[in-house]
Amino acid sequence: MSEKNFWVLLRTSMKKMKMYRVENRVMKGMPDVHYIQDGQSGWIELKYLKSWPKTRMSIGLRLNQSLWLKEYDEHKGQCWVLIRVGRDFVGLIHGRDAKRLFDRPSRKDFFDMMSYKKLGNMKKEDWDELQDTIIYSSAQRQSKSNQSPQQL
Repeated sequence: MSEKNFWVLLRTSMKKMKMYRVENRVMKGMPDVHYIQDGQSGWIELKYLKSWPKTRMSIGLRLNQSLWLKEYDEHKGQCWVLIRVGRDFVGLIHGRDAKRLFDRPSRKDFFDMMSYKKLGNMKKEDWDELQDTIIYSSAQRQSKSNQSPQQL
């Protein structure tokens, strides 16, 4: 498998979401995939590893990618890093943690950052749960940002 094959798997497994693969040579650091479902949209940076790193969790996230995700999050946009390790594991980390991810966290810290994780082969219900995590996290954040300070 490769990152390109991971994209194909993602697109065919999460059909409720409309997703666009973006190749951008102008804007350095922009994520690979833009998604939208029910008015909720955001970005996903895909990372594929053939096997688990031996020591610290280095997933290939570049500094410009982590800064893009951090800045997008600061403007209340939804963004994620979706990681696949072999056929073994799928994990989702929110973009606000991209800099921590870039800094090669310990395995424990890596797993603590996860909004979603699945060890083993992904089944249809696992893909549905992953999709719901992405979309409903977006919806919750948007509804909180629309509330007045007294409501929070």
